[in-house]
Amino acid sequence: MNEKHYVLTKEQAQKYVNQLMEDVPYNINIIDQDGTIIASGDPDRIGDFHFSGKKAFQRKAKVLVYSDQDGERQGANEPVTIQGKIICVVGISGAPEEVQNYTKLLSSMIKLLIEQEVDAMLSMQKKQDDEMFMNDLIQNTQGIYEEDIRKLASDKYHIDLTQSVTVVLSKEANALKQLAQSLKLTIFTYQSDALLLVNTNVVSREHIKALTDDGTWVDSGQNIAESIANIQQTAIYFSLLQLDHTSPVFVKDHPFYLFTPGIFKKDDVLFERVDQMEDELATTLAIFIKHNLDTRATSEELFIHRNTVNYRLEKIHRQTQLNPRNIIDLFVLLVYLGYKIKPNAHR
Repeated sequence: MNEKHYVLTKEQAQKYVNQLMEDVPYNINIIDQDGTIIASGDPDRIGDFHFSGKKAFQRKAKVLVYSDQDGERQGANEPVTIQGKIICVVGISGAPEEVQNYTKLLSSMIKLLIEQEVDAMLSMQKKQDDEMFMNDLIQNTQGIYEEDIRKLASDKYHIDLTQSVTVVLSKEANALKQLAQSLKLTIFTYQSDALLLVNTNVVSREHIKALTDDGTWVDSGQNIAESIANIQQTAIYFSLLQLDHTSPVFVKDHPFYLFTPGIFKKDDVLFERVDQMEDELATTLAIFIKHNLDTRATSEELFIHRNTVNYRLEKIHRQTQLNPRNIIDLFVLLVYLGYKIKPNAHR
């Protein structure tokens, strides 16, 4: 929809009249193409035929009435025209020489109000269309897209779904604005995050680094749903291990995307043990892993004695029956800590 196809409803017209009459000391009428008053400061006139209003529609020009006669009242009637189409006529009752300047002003004001409303409606429609498109992509977990969505992606969003697509995700849309503007991309919303979709051969790592702010996540592939899941999984472990995220994180540079629940069998008994681990122990374990099992570096970051670190590691061993100093047990602990952390940990 655009301004040329806009149809003014009675409710919207009355809303405009109510707004404008707060600043105009005369009665205001809004007349449709049939010459019917569809909104007025005088409720009794709604539904009446307005001869001079109809005439203004036909002439596409202002019509002045200098005396009350044949059902007409003296006043001025001005068409509201947008992109060459008359949307309505605004009429003011009163001496024409006094009110005709008001009708010109009111015509401009109503035009502005309509344009604002249309812009808001178009913005809302675009948002809904974008959300529907994203939902279609996310729900397609196999990354095999039908012809209709491939055509929509190509025609509207300039994305070739038969080729690798790079997903750039951030919790803040502003972080993606420069990159979006440089490549004329749509910023989509998914689970309160902002993201861009662009064919991998169109954008380089250097381009992404230069034009996105801190806190962005990047993954590429032909399955968009999988790329987003990879980002979410990586974000969980970055949060868990308190890893630096002051520059864009390229998911494939880190192994965490491999730790997806679908790959590893979840043992409910084992998970219960890990899930019951106190936050203090979980934090200690995470920092221990972050520092490559160095108890000294762990103690320094946590501001505790090395003996305290050792005590907590032993406690983890007792509670979970997994030894943090054993590489296989440690790997299992790391994976199960990912289950423990809530999704969207990058928020």
